[in-house]
Amino acid sequence: MDRRRLLGALAAVPTALALGAAAKKEPRASRRRKGAKAPEKHVDVAVVGAGAIGAWTAWHLVRQGRSVRLFDAYGAGNGRAASNLPTMLLDPVQDGDALYAGLVEDSIEAWQRLSDSASLPIVTRCETVTTQAAAADTHDEPRGADRLAGDRLRHRFTQVAWRADESALLAEKAAMIAGRRGVLETILDAQVEPETVVMPAPLRDKRRDLYVLPDGGTAESIVYASGAWLTELFPQILTPQRLSAVRHQLFHFGAGQGDTQFRPPAMPALIDRAYGFTLLPDVEGVGLRCWKGMPDATVDPDSFDRRADERALAEVRQWLTGRLPRLADAPVVASAAAHDCRTLTGDLLLDRLPDQPRAWLVGGAAGRAFALAPAIGARVAAHVEDAARPIEPRWALARLTGGLAG
Repeated sequence: MDRRRLLGALAAVPTALALGAAAKKEPRASRRRKGAKAPEKHVDVAVVGAGAIGAWTAWHLVRQGRSVRLFDAYGAGNGRAASNLPTMLLDPVQDGDALYAGLVEDSIEAWQRLSDSASLPIVTRCETVTTQAAAADTHDEPRGADRLAGDRLRHRFTQVAWRADESALLAEKAAMIAGRRGVLETILDAQVEPETVVMPAPLRDKRRDLYVLPDGGTAESIVYASGAWLTELFPQILTPQRLSAVRHQLFHFGAGQGDTQFRPPAMPALIDRAYGFTLLPDVEGVGLRCWKGMPDATVDPDSFDRRADERALAEVRQWLTGRLPRLADAPVVASAAAHDCRTLTGDLLLDRLPDQPRAWLVGGAAGRAFALAPAIGARVAAHVEDAARPIEPRWALARLTGGLAG
């Protein structure tokens, strides 16, 4: 063989090896799911609200052998839903709150099982970095998080401008959860067909001890996993001061062509408590999502305009210029105004409706609810299974109403 042919043969070896490796790569294990069952006229449980909590509540109830109907006035994964975003963060730190941190492990395992069998992935693993609000911050250090000083942060995450005197909590076992896609996959896996029906406050047939549904069907129990719409259904007990939809304005910034430094695993989710902003890494090319940590308005989830404005963009750009200077001039590739459901206490609401032992209210948690929905849904299903199960005191309705709800 002459020199030219020898060099050509050697050059082809890496390509051949790469092709061989690609051929041996295991395909994604997608499970063929059965279609949804036709809704029955009478069911064990009616679930109102096909967001993340409603979907996972239905999922757990079906696994318990319960018959379920799932209702949503705008349809599952609709454009008004708090869960209708490309990605949501599952943060294991949970701001140092042990109650919510205790729901993380079950939630990430459930999302991962769903992701492993879905046609497209639901879970993207990442890290979270949470900065301190001030030098005197007494933020508890949760399990699974390490505190890094400025010099180590600069070495670890070179995209971010760190001060020498600051420190932050690093949690490695975080994840980005696909938003709308995650909800729809949960419902598919539950084999429940969501019904686009406006559900009123519960109408109970006392003679039969059943709840009557809009089409004349019945349910033994009813769960209102309706988030901010709970005030519309139950205005006498859930006023906007106690539970409300709060607006955040979100901006997606696009990095340059071929630039992967702002994607996991290189880029963490950054919860910048020192300046009050949150940034999520780019997943699936939608850009880095950034928003101010505090909501800027209380809104009506039915009617508020979901366009972001220039004032909010100016605030985000000012922070971005200081924290991630390489993105200072990055274009906005998408923007929106979205809401989350917030209670007066900042906690989740999970309790019985007063004088209705088999009617349940679920909402709130100030943005935590989506990622923790698998574990929250399991709690709801456990309450439906055992109505005498004690309510978590921090989630009790009486905590919002000053004991006047019952």
